[in-house]
Amino acid sequence: MLPNIDLRIANMIKALEQVVLPALPRDQRLARDQAMLVAGHLRMMGEQWKSALRYEQVALDDLQGLARQLLPAASALLADDLKAALAMAQACDRASVTAIERANIDLGHAVDAVILGGTDHAPLPPASIDALLDYALRHARRERSWFKANRLDPDQNDLPDLETMLADAD
Repeated sequence: MLPNIDLRIANMIKALEQVVLPALPRDQRLARDQAMLVAGHLRMMGEQWKSALRYEQVALDDLQGLARQLLPAASALLADDLKAALAMAQACDRASVTAIERANIDLGHAVDAVILGGTDHAPLPPASIDALLDYALRHARRERSWFKANRLDPDQNDLPDLETMLADAD
C-alpha cells in the first residue's frame, strides 16, 4: 500500500520540523528560515492539492466568460485569435490540471492582447472595462482565498475557505 498524499506531506513537514530544523545551528538564520518556509508551503499545498483541478476549472470558466464579453470590442484580427483560444479552451481535457492550466495561459494571452488594444492600443469601450473590472474582482478574491493558508492577507477572516469559494463559483 502506498501512503496517500496527505500522509506524505505531513511526514515531510514533520521531518523538517523535528529533524532538519533542530539540526541547524541557531546562527544559520537563512537556512532555518528557508526550512520553515518550505514547511509552510507544504502545509498550504496539503490544504490545496485536492481542490487544484476544480480551482483551475473555475478560473478557466471565468476567463472564458470574460473573453466572450470582450469579443465585441476586439478588432477583426484579435477577435479571430480570441475565438481560436476560446475554442481550444472549450475543447481542452477538463480532467487534466495541466491541460486546463495551458488553456488558461493561452486564453489569457489572447485576452491580454484585446485589453491592450493590439498594435493600435485602441481603448476598450466602457462595457468591456466594466466586464474586465468585474472579472478582476472575482479573480483577485479567488486567488486571495486560494492563498489564504499563508496567513498573510490582512482580511483573511473575511475570505471564504476553498470549499466555499469553489462552491460559490457554481
